[in-house]
Amino acid sequence: MSQTFDSIFKQGVKRIHYQIDVLDSNKSHIHVVIWPTFSGLSDFEKSVADQIAAFGFSVTAIDLYGQDQNPVALDEKRAKMGALLAEAEPLHALQHQLTQSACDGMQTKTIVHVGFCLGGRLALEAGLHFEGSAGAASFHGLMSFFRAQSEDKANTKAKLLVLNGHQDPLVPEGDAQEAKRYWTSLGMDFQFVDFSNTVHSFMLPSADNPDHGSQYNPLVAQRSYLYLANFLEEFV
Repeated sequence: MSQTFDSIFKQGVKRIHYQIDVLDSNKSHIHVVIWPTFSGLSDFEKSVADQIAAFGFSVTAIDLYGQDQNPVALDEKRAKMGALLAEAEPLHALQHQLTQSACDGMQTKTIVHVGFCLGGRLALEAGLHFEGSAGAASFHGLMSFFRAQSEDKANTKAKLLVLNGHQDPLVPEGDAQEAKRYWTSLGMDFQFVDFSNTVHSFMLPSADNPDHGSQYNPLVAQRSYLYLANFLEEFV
C-alpha cells in the first residue's frame, strides 16, 4: 500500500461501533472492548458482544476499518493488516482513539480488551501499552505484538488470558515461548492455554480451511467462552 496510515485508517473514515450497555448489574463498572479479525467488524464480533452482554458486562465491538471499508479479498485483508501493524506509534494512537470513542464518558470504567486473530494481537497491544487497561484476552491471536520500549512503560498491572490452538500455524512454538518469557520478565499475571488438536480461527463458525490451518472447533469455542467468563469475573 502506498497510502499513508492516516489516509487508510483515519481521514474520512466513519465508524459505527456495536455497543451494548448493561446498567442494571453489579458489573456495570466494567466495559469490554472487542477487537475484530482482519476482516473487520462482522456479525461474528457482534455475536461475541451479545454473549459477553449475556454474562452481564457492557461491551463495544470496535468498527476497526469504518463503514463500507472492510476488505473482502484475502490479499486485501493481508495488505490492510500489514499497513495497520507496520509501526507501533500510529497503531497505538489509533487504538487509543478507538478505545476512547468506545468508552466515551466512562473514565471510571474498568476496561478489558478482547480480540480474535488480528484482534487477539490488538487486545494484547492495548493491555500491554495502555495504562488504563485492566486486562486483555486473546483468542487465536498473533504473538508478534510490539514490546514496550522499557519496563516502566509497560502496563504490567494488566492481567492477560491467551487461548491458543496448539497446532496454529500462525503462532509458532518459538513465538509463544518468547511471549511467555517476556511477560514473565515483567512480572505480569498471565494465563496461556493451549488447546490440543486445534488450529487457527477455532472460534469462527465460518472457518473451514483445514489445509491452510484454519478450522472452527465448536468444543474448543465452548470451552473458550467459559475461560472468558471466568476471566471477566476477576474484575468484578
